[in-house]
Amino acid sequence: MQTVQEVSIRPVRQDDIDQISLLEQASFDDPYPSYFLSELARDNPDTFLVLTLNNEIVAYGVVDHWEDHDHLISIAAELEKGISKERPLKLEVRQSNLAALQLYSKRGFTRTGVAEGYYGDGEDAIIMEKRLVKEALIES
Repeated sequence: MQTVQEVSIRPVRQDDIDQISLLEQASFDDPYPSYFLSELARDNPDTFLVLTLNNEIVAYGVVDHWEDHDHLISIAAELEKGISKERPLKLEVRQSNLAALQLYSKRGFTRTGVAEGYYGDGEDAIIMEKRLVKEALIES
């Protein structure tokens, strides 16, 4: 039997900083110190969000407002909690379609194989793939 757990996204609170700091330390080799995370929470109340699973913080993201742009400072998730999963996006392109091959390469796709005789006229297809993060329904 599958049960959907309680998931919510909300603005950060100062009392979240200890949990966020632990997640930051588990996620990065050079984590931000908790005092810096606390400053970010104070300075960015509308763009520092946490994702909770049954009231436990399992992911967060913070965007800081800079003079000429907004900047993603940090984002992390406990992947073993099933919050997000990496999935491949695959496509096929005619071997002769150099413009499309170049476009997809610029967009982060990599060549992963060849499908011989894929098209009706016998032309081969280049198989390309890009890794995506998929938001997942959290089930147990």
